[in-house]
Amino acid sequence: MKKRTNSLDALFNPSSVAVAGASPGKSGQLFLDSILASGFKGKVYAINSKGEDISGLKAYRSIKEVPDHVDYVVCCIPAPAVPQLIRDCASKGTKAVSVFTAGFSESGSEKGRQLEGEISRLARETGVRVIGPNCLGVYSPKVGFTYTSDFPTESGDVAFICQSGGNSVYTTRAASYRGIRFSKVVSYGNACDVNECELLEYLTNDTDTRIVAIYIEGVKDGPRFYQTLTELTKRKPVVVLKGGHTSAGAKAAASHTGSLAGSDQVWDNLLQQAGAIRVYSLEELVDVLVTFSLLPVPLGRRVGIFGGGGGAAVLGTDDWARHGFVLPPLPEAIRDEIRSSVPTEAGLILNNPIDLSSFAYSERFYDLIKRLLTYEGFADLSVIHIGFGQAAWFSTSAFDAEINLFRDAVTKIRSEVSKSLALVMQYLITGWDWQKGIEDLQQGCAAAGIPVYYSMASAARAIDHMLQYYEKRRAAGTG
Repeated sequence: MKKRTNSLDALFNPSSVAVAGASPGKSGQLFLDSILASGFKGKVYAINSKGEDISGLKAYRSIKEVPDHVDYVVCCIPAPAVPQLIRDCASKGTKAVSVFTAGFSESGSEKGRQLEGEISRLARETGVRVIGPNCLGVYSPKVGFTYTSDFPTESGDVAFICQSGGNSVYTTRAASYRGIRFSKVVSYGNACDVNECELLEYLTNDTDTRIVAIYIEGVKDGPRFYQTLTELTKRKPVVVLKGGHTSAGAKAAASHTGSLAGSDQVWDNLLQQAGAIRVYSLEELVDVLVTFSLLPVPLGRRVGIFGGGGGAAVLGTDDWARHGFVLPPLPEAIRDEIRSSVPTEAGLILNNPIDLSSFAYSERFYDLIKRLLTYEGFADLSVIHIGFGQAAWFSTSAFDAEINLFRDAVTKIRSEVSKSLALVMQYLITGWDWQKGIEDLQQGCAAAGIPVYYSMASAARAIDHMLQYYEKRRAAGTG
C-alpha cells in the first residue's frame, strides 16, 4: 500500500483544477463557471465524455488527456464511473478529488455501499485524497476556489466544516451577509476518506483560521473526534451544530449522508467536556460566529440597553436575564445628564432598558446614546435596539436617509468608544427597496466591528455563549 503523504494543503491551495463531467447544462458546468467567475489563481480544465468545448475552455475526454499536471479534480460524473476516475487521477499525479456525485452509502443500497467502499480503498492505496462522495467540496477564497459563484472573494478567519452541502451554502451566505468572511469552507458529505477528524486536525494549526464552525451528523471514530476537538478548543473557539439529535433526525441523517447519529446525551457530554460551544440551529450558529468575529469580549455581564419601546424593553429584560446577564439601574448622574439635554421627558423612560424611542429619528438620539456609552462604571456591554416597523411611513428615499444617518452615527460611536457594542435590529419589511437599505446598514456596522442581531433573544443567547467560553477557559487556566 502506497504511503499517504499528500497533505490536505492540496484541498485548500490547488495550483490547477479540472472539472470532470463539465457538460453543457449539467452540474459540472455550474462548478466550472463558478470557479472561472471567482478569479481562481491557477489553471482550470474541463473534462467531458465528448470532448466538447465549454465556457470558453477546450475540453478533454479524460483526465489522462490533459497535457499539464492537475492538483485537484471536481467529480460530477455518474457513480459507477467514479472509481476509474480515481485510478486515472492517481496515474496523473492528482492530489485530491471532491466527489459531488451521489448514489453511494447514503442511498441505503448494497451497490452504493460497495462503490463507496471501493473509492475508500482506492484512496488508501493510491494516496489520492477524496472528499465526499455526495458533497460540494471546498471553498477557499484565498486562492479564488469555490463551488458557487456568489460567495465572497475576500477571505477571513472563520472556517466551516460541514457534512451537508446545502447547509454549507446557506450558512456561508447568511454569515457573509452579516459581514463574516471565511478562510475555508468544506462540504465533506459521506466522508469515505477525508473526514472531520483530519479536517479539524488541519485547522488546529492553520494560521489563517481563528474560529471554527462544524455541522456534523455522525462520526466514525468517536475517541479520535473527541481528542481532536479537545485539542482544537484549547486554541480556538469551536461552534458545533449536531444534526440528527432526535430519533426522527437520526433517521434523516442516515439517509442523507449515511451517518450513524448516536445518542444525543452522549453527544452533549462529549461536546461539553471537549470545550465546544453547542448550538441547535443554523441561525444560532451564524449568531455565534458574528459574535466571536465582531464583538470585543465584554468584561462582565452588566448590560445597558438603549432604544426600542416599553413592551420591547420588558421582553428584552427577560431575554437577557434568562441568559445570566444583569441590567444595572441607571445611575442618577446619567439621569441628570439626560434630563438637562432634552426639553421634556415625554416618551422618555429613564430606566435600564432606556426607552429613547421618541428620539429615534433625530440627531439628539445619537447624542444621548454616546453620552450613555461613555459613562464609566455602568455597563460592560451596550446594546442599541431599533426597529424599522415605521418604514412604511417613509418614502424609499426618506427611509434610506434615516438608515444612512443611523449607520453613520453608530459607526462613528464605535470608532470613538472602546466598550463592547451590539445592535439589535428588528424589522418586518418586504420589497427590495427597503431590503437594500437594511443590507447597507448591516454591512456598514460589520465593517465598523458592530455585530447585528435580529432579536434580543438571539443576541443574549449568542453573547452568553461567548462569555461562557471565556469563563470556562479562565477557570481551566487556559485563557
